[in-house]
Amino acid sequence: MRLAPAAAAVPPHGAVGAFLRLARIKFLFQSMLVTSFGVALAVHTTGAVSLGWYALTLAFAWTTHLMTHFCNDYFDLEADRANRSPTAWTGGSRVLVEGLLRPSVSLSAAFVALFTGLALIAVMPDPADRTLALALTTLAWFYTAPPLRLNYHALGEVTCATVLYGMGPLLAARLQGGGQPPLLWWCIALVCALQALRCLIMNLADIDGDRRAGKTTLATVLGPRRLRHCYAVGQGAVYASVAALAWAGALPPAVAVAQSVAAPVGGYVIRSLFTDAMRDPRKANLVTFWASVQLPLTTCATMLALLADMALAGRPIPPAWCAVAAAATAAFAWWLARTVLTRKH
Repeated sequence: MRLAPAAAAVPPHGAVGAFLRLARIKFLFQSMLVTSFGVALAVHTTGAVSLGWYALTLAFAWTTHLMTHFCNDYFDLEADRANRSPTAWTGGSRVLVEGLLRPSVSLSAAFVALFTGLALIAVMPDPADRTLALALTTLAWFYTAPPLRLNYHALGEVTCATVLYGMGPLLAARLQGGGQPPLLWWCIALVCALQALRCLIMNLADIDGDRRAGKTTLATVLGPRRLRHCYAVGQGAVYASVAALAWAGALPPAVAVAQSVAAPVGGYVIRSLFTDAMRDPRKANLVTFWASVQLPLTTCATMLALLADMALAGRPIPPAWCAVAAAATAAFAWWLARTVLTRKH
């Protein structure tokens, strides 16, 4: 892979700012809410919470998420260079493309995050948990890194969904000792499906650059016309399943309502796809933003609905978990309001 030229010298504060931009901190709200979502599923099952294991799971989630960001910027450098119309949510951080930092900084940071994550895995209590966490880390690393380069062989969308919204909440629930009831599997399947659909939109935004760089994503395989139909059918299937499970009594009413709250977001994205909004850079930013926000909205709403279902059933809720859930919700609400009001999307 051809590397970028040496980065120009920048003041220390400029280097720090460039590194923070490289880290893409704004995406960490997703892994925070994924972790809280998994713990909420365990709390709903057992009525108990371990804040220590929650903290370790969150540290692991953030470490692995950052590792993936650093990996992606380094190994996707040629594709990012070929991308002439990145959005605020796709096309990488642009730090390496603009020469603000050397590519070796990104790779070194990825290795630091990798080894930190391995250290956290080592203290997990059960061999099955450690195996799950190692599998998650391996898939996250090889999402763009050779030799697998999963997002270069039309496997990136499924891999991203499996790692972030499948293995992530499952690991969080397991570390709480919450068991694996049917409700947990449905909730995880729901967000996994939505994340796979969201990744289609992200890769659609980058499709021209990916094609120029010879990068084969599922979006490049489907093409824009088939992708928009796939996205529309997928969104319809997800919310039809929520309605069917609620009607059959398999989903608590509060949870079913919460899992449907972000359906209008999917409708907005569908409408945008069928009106060719992705051809307009400003509109493409909005589409990728709302496609991304659909996931944390769904996980946050489901987390709160699980607490509401416990309260409605007269089951005690650990006060410590109420405080953590409220803090996570408030942090996400602040970030979302700030992003929308300042038009940073």
